[in-house]
Amino acid sequence: MSEKEKNTLFHIYRKDGSALFLHPFNNLEKFIELVQKEEFEGRYGMEPRVESLTLFRNDLYRMIEEGVKTWVAEKRFIPRFILSAIVFLLAYLFFSLIVRDPLPVIDEILLSLGVAVLTYFLIYKKDQRSQEALKKRVELRTKVDRIIFTEDPFVKEIEQILHKDEGESTESVLGSILKGLDEADPWVNSPMARVLLNYLEKRFSSKDYKKQEKRIGRLRKGKDIREIKTVTKWAEAKKVDFSLFALYTKIKSVCEKPK
Repeated sequence: MSEKEKNTLFHIYRKDGSALFLHPFNNLEKFIELVQKEEFEGRYGMEPRVESLTLFRNDLYRMIEEGVKTWVAEKRFIPRFILSAIVFLLAYLFFSLIVRDPLPVIDEILLSLGVAVLTYFLIYKKDQRSQEALKKRVELRTKVDRIIFTEDPFVKEIEQILHKDEGESTESVLGSILKGLDEADPWVNSPMARVLLNYLEKRFSSKDYKKQEKRIGRLRKGKDIREIKTVTKWAEAKKVDFSLFALYTKIKSVCEKPK
Protein backbone atom coordinates (compact mmCIF):
# COMPACT_ATOMS: atom_id res chain seq x y z
CA MET A 1 0.00 0.00 0.00
CA SER A 2 1.42 3.40 -0.99
CA GLU A 3 1.86 6.34 1.33
CA LYS A 4 -1.00 8.20 -0.32
CA GLU A 5 -3.42 5.39 0.52
CA LYS A 6 -2.61 5.44 4.22
CA ASN A 7 -4.96 7.03 6.71
CA THR A 8 -3.33 9.87 8.61
CA LEU A 9 -3.33 10.28 12.38
CA PHE A 10 -2.30 13.61 13.91
CA HIS A 11 -0.38 14.40 17.07
CA ILE A 12 -0.98 18.03 18.00
CA TYR A 13 1.22 19.60 20.66
CA ARG A 14 -0.82 21.99 22.81
CA LYS A 15 0.71 25.16 24.20
CA ASP A 16 0.54 23.79 27.76
CA GLY A 17 2.60 20.76 26.72
CA SER A 18 -0.30 18.30 26.55
CA ALA A 19 -0.85 16.04 23.55
CA LEU A 20 -3.93 15.90 21.35
CA PHE A 21 -4.40 12.96 19.00
CA LEU A 22 -6.87 13.31 16.15
CA HIS A 23 -7.85 10.10 14.37
CA PRO A 24 -10.82 8.19 12.86
CA PHE A 25 -11.12 5.76 15.79
CA ASN A 26 -14.13 7.41 17.42
CA ASN A 27 -16.63 4.65 16.72
CA LEU A 28 -15.80 1.43 18.57
CA GLU A 29 -18.24 -0.55 16.41
CA LYS A 30 -16.27 0.29 13.25
CA PHE A 31 -12.86 0.31 14.91
CA ILE A 32 -12.01 -3.36 14.30
CA GLU A 33 -13.04 -3.22 10.64
CA LEU A 34 -11.11 0.00 10.07
CA VAL A 35 -7.86 -1.20 11.67
CA GLN A 36 -8.15 -4.55 9.89
CA LYS A 37 -8.64 -3.13 6.40
CA GLU A 38 -6.63 0.09 6.41
CA GLU A 39 -3.01 1.17 6.90
CA PHE A 40 -2.10 4.18 9.03
CA GLU A 41 0.66 6.70 9.48
CA GLY A 42 1.14 9.39 12.11
CA ARG A 43 2.17 13.01 11.60
CA TYR A 44 3.42 15.54 14.14
CA GLY A 45 4.78 19.09 14.27
CA MET A 46 6.79 19.42 17.47
CA GLU A 47 8.32 16.09 18.41
CA PRO A 48 5.97 14.25 20.80
CA ARG A 49 7.07 12.83 24.12
CA VAL A 50 7.58 9.08 24.21
CA GLU A 51 5.07 8.72 27.04
CA SER A 52 2.38 10.47 24.96
CA LEU A 53 2.80 7.98 22.12
CA THR A 54 2.85 5.11 24.61
CA LEU A 55 -0.42 6.28 26.20
CA PHE A 56 -2.00 6.64 22.76
CA ARG A 57 -0.89 3.14 21.76
CA ASN A 58 -2.25 1.76 25.05
CA ASP A 59 -5.59 3.45 24.34
CA LEU A 60 -5.69 1.69 20.97
CA TYR A 61 -4.82 -1.62 22.64
CA ARG A 62 -7.73 -1.08 25.04
CA MET A 63 -10.05 -0.38 22.10
CA ILE A 64 -8.80 -3.57 20.44
CA GLU A 65 -9.69 -5.58 23.55
CA GLU A 66 -13.19 -4.08 23.67
CA GLY A 67 -13.63 -4.44 19.93
CA VAL A 68 -12.55 -8.08 19.84
CA LYS A 69 -14.89 -8.88 22.73
CA THR A 70 -17.78 -7.42 20.77
CA TRP A 71 -16.65 -9.10 17.53
CA VAL A 72 -16.44 -12.55 19.15
CA ALA A 73 -19.73 -12.07 21.01
CA GLU A 74 -21.57 -11.22 17.79
CA LYS A 75 -19.88 -13.89 15.68
CA ARG A 76 -20.51 -16.70 18.16
CA PHE A 77 -23.93 -15.57 19.36
CA ILE A 78 -26.05 -18.06 17.41
CA PRO A 79 -24.05 -21.21 18.38
CA ARG A 80 -23.93 -19.97 21.99
CA PHE A 81 -27.67 -19.34 22.02
CA ILE A 82 -28.51 -22.75 20.46
CA LEU A 83 -26.33 -24.63 22.95
CA SER A 84 -27.88 -22.72 25.85
CA ALA A 85 -31.38 -23.53 24.55
CA ILE A 86 -30.49 -27.23 24.31
CA VAL A 87 -29.16 -27.15 27.87
CA PHE A 88 -32.41 -25.49 29.00
CA LEU A 89 -34.52 -28.27 27.44
CA LEU A 90 -32.35 -31.05 28.86
CA ALA A 91 -32.34 -29.45 32.30
CA TYR A 92 -36.11 -28.99 32.17
CA LEU A 93 -36.65 -32.64 31.29
CA PHE A 94 -34.26 -33.72 34.04
CA PHE A 95 -35.93 -31.63 36.77
CA SER A 96 -39.41 -32.59 35.53
CA LEU A 97 -38.84 -36.35 35.38
CA ILE A 98 -36.24 -36.98 38.09
CA VAL A 99 -36.75 -34.29 40.73
CA ARG A 100 -40.10 -34.25 42.49
CA ASP A 101 -41.28 -31.00 44.08
CA PRO A 102 -44.55 -29.49 45.32
CA LEU A 103 -44.57 -26.76 42.64
CA PRO A 104 -44.29 -28.48 39.28
CA VAL A 105 -43.40 -26.48 36.14
CA ILE A 106 -42.46 -23.21 37.94
CA ASP A 107 -39.42 -24.61 39.75
CA GLU A 108 -38.34 -26.59 36.70
CA ILE A 109 -38.45 -23.49 34.48
CA LEU A 110 -36.52 -21.34 36.95
CA LEU A 111 -33.84 -23.96 37.57
CA SER A 112 -33.51 -24.77 33.88
CA LEU A 113 -33.29 -21.09 33.00
CA GLY A 114 -30.53 -20.63 35.59
CA VAL A 115 -28.54 -23.54 34.15
CA ALA A 116 -29.01 -22.21 30.60
CA VAL A 117 -27.84 -18.70 31.55
CA LEU A 118 -24.81 -20.12 33.34
CA THR A 119 -24.01 -22.22 30.28
CA TYR A 120 -24.34 -19.16 28.03
CA PHE A 121 -21.81 -17.14 30.03
CA LEU A 122 -19.38 -20.05 30.42
CA ILE A 123 -19.35 -20.51 26.65
CA TYR A 124 -18.97 -16.72 26.26
CA LYS A 125 -15.87 -16.77 28.48
CA LYS A 126 -14.47 -19.71 26.55
CA ASP A 127 -15.04 -17.90 23.24
CA GLN A 128 -13.16 -14.85 24.52
CA ARG A 129 -10.14 -17.06 25.29
CA SER A 130 -10.34 -18.99 22.01
CA GLN A 131 -7.52 -19.20 19.48
CA GLU A 132 -9.64 -17.23 17.02
CA ALA A 133 -9.98 -14.32 19.45
CA LEU A 134 -6.29 -14.47 20.34
CA LYS A 135 -5.32 -14.44 16.66
CA LYS A 136 -7.53 -11.42 16.05
CA ARG A 137 -5.99 -9.53 18.99
CA VAL A 138 -2.45 -10.26 17.79
CA GLU A 139 -3.32 -9.24 14.22
CA LEU A 140 -4.78 -5.90 15.28
CA ARG A 141 -2.06 -5.10 17.82
CA THR A 142 0.53 -5.76 15.11
CA LYS A 143 -1.22 -3.25 12.84
CA VAL A 144 -1.17 -0.67 15.65
CA ASP A 145 2.52 -1.33 16.34
CA ARG A 146 3.29 -0.56 12.69
CA ILE A 147 1.98 3.01 12.99
CA ILE A 148 4.99 5.32 12.74
CA PHE A 149 4.82 9.06 13.50
CA THR A 150 6.95 11.39 11.39
CA GLU A 151 7.48 15.15 11.39
CA ASP A 152 5.31 17.15 9.02
CA PRO A 153 5.41 20.90 8.24
CA PHE A 154 1.62 20.99 7.87
CA VAL A 155 1.10 19.86 11.47
CA LYS A 156 3.75 22.31 12.65
CA GLU A 157 1.83 25.13 10.96
CA ILE A 158 -1.40 23.95 12.58
CA GLU A 159 0.26 23.94 16.00
CA GLN A 160 1.49 27.50 15.52
CA ILE A 161 -2.00 28.71 14.59
CA LEU A 162 -3.48 26.90 17.56
CA HIS A 163 -0.85 28.24 19.99
CA LYS A 164 -1.59 31.84 18.97
CA ASP A 165 -5.14 31.46 20.28
CA GLU A 166 -4.41 29.31 23.33
CA GLY A 167 -4.27 31.34 26.50
CA GLU A 168 -5.96 34.34 24.88
CA SER A 169 -9.29 35.78 25.99
CA THR A 170 -12.49 34.47 24.42
CA GLU A 171 -13.07 37.81 22.69
CA SER A 172 -9.56 37.72 21.23
CA VAL A 173 -10.03 34.17 19.93
CA LEU A 174 -13.36 35.13 18.39
CA GLY A 175 -11.62 38.01 16.63
CA SER A 176 -9.09 35.51 15.31
CA ILE A 177 -11.92 33.35 13.97
CA LEU A 178 -13.46 36.29 12.13
CA LYS A 179 -10.09 37.27 10.70
CA GLY A 180 -9.65 33.76 9.33
CA LEU A 181 -6.66 32.15 7.67
CA ASP A 182 -4.34 33.46 5.02
CA GLU A 183 -5.72 31.72 1.96
CA ALA A 184 -2.43 32.33 0.15
CA ASP A 185 -0.80 29.64 2.29
CA PRO A 186 -0.59 26.50 0.11
CA TRP A 187 -1.56 24.12 2.94
CA VAL A 188 -4.92 25.65 3.83
CA ASN A 189 -6.83 23.79 1.12
CA SER A 190 -4.60 20.72 0.90
CA PRO A 191 -5.83 17.10 1.17
CA MET A 192 -4.19 16.93 4.61
CA ALA A 193 -6.26 19.92 5.77
CA ARG A 194 -9.43 18.14 4.68
CA VAL A 195 -8.48 15.02 6.64
CA LEU A 196 -7.85 17.13 9.74
CA LEU A 197 -11.14 18.97 9.19
CA ASN A 198 -12.98 15.64 9.04
CA TYR A 199 -11.59 14.62 12.44
CA LEU A 200 -12.36 17.99 14.01
CA GLU A 201 -15.86 18.00 12.53
CA LYS A 202 -16.67 14.77 14.37
CA ARG A 203 -15.38 16.36 17.57
CA PHE A 204 -17.64 19.39 17.13
CA SER A 205 -20.70 17.67 15.64
CA SER A 206 -23.30 18.36 18.32
CA LYS A 207 -26.27 20.64 17.68
CA ASP A 208 -24.90 23.13 20.19
CA TYR A 209 -21.66 23.57 18.23
CA LYS A 210 -23.52 23.77 14.92
CA LYS A 211 -25.69 26.51 16.35
CA GLN A 212 -22.61 28.55 17.28
CA GLU A 213 -21.10 27.94 13.85
CA LYS A 214 -24.15 29.59 12.29
CA ARG A 215 -23.76 32.56 14.61
CA ILE A 216 -20.11 32.89 13.63
CA GLY A 217 -21.12 32.65 9.98
CA ARG A 218 -23.45 35.62 10.44
CA LEU A 219 -20.70 37.57 12.19
CA ARG A 220 -18.34 36.92 9.26
CA LYS A 221 -20.91 38.56 6.99
CA GLY A 222 -20.99 41.61 9.21
CA LYS A 223 -24.47 40.89 10.58
CA ASP A 224 -25.76 40.56 14.13
CA ILE A 225 -22.72 42.08 15.81
CA ARG A 226 -24.54 41.77 19.14
CA GLU A 227 -24.10 38.02 18.86
CA ILE A 228 -20.43 38.45 19.74
CA LYS A 229 -21.55 38.59 23.38
CA THR A 230 -23.79 35.55 22.88
CA VAL A 231 -20.94 33.43 21.47
CA THR A 232 -18.55 34.68 24.15
CA LYS A 233 -20.94 33.83 26.98
CA TRP A 234 -21.59 30.40 25.46
CA ALA A 235 -17.87 29.57 25.21
CA GLU A 236 -17.19 30.68 28.78
CA ALA A 237 -20.27 29.06 30.31
CA LYS A 238 -19.76 25.72 28.55
CA LYS A 239 -16.00 25.78 29.17
CA VAL A 240 -15.46 25.03 25.51
CA ASP A 241 -12.00 24.31 24.10
CA PHE A 242 -12.48 27.51 22.18
CA SER A 243 -9.00 27.69 20.64
CA LEU A 244 -9.47 24.24 19.08
CA PHE A 245 -13.00 25.17 18.00
CA ALA A 246 -11.48 28.29 16.42
CA LEU A 247 -9.00 26.16 14.48
CA TYR A 248 -11.86 23.99 13.26
CA THR A 249 -13.99 26.91 12.05
CA LYS A 250 -11.00 28.57 10.33
CA ILE A 251 -10.06 25.43 8.39
CA LYS A 252 -13.70 24.74 7.53
CA SER A 253 -14.30 28.25 6.22
CA VAL A 254 -11.45 27.78 3.73
CA CYS A 255 -11.97 24.14 2.74
CA GLU A 256 -15.71 24.59 2.14
CA LYS A 257 -15.43 27.96 0.43
CA PRO A 258 -16.88 27.86 -3.13
CA LYS A 259 -14.19 27.89 -5.77
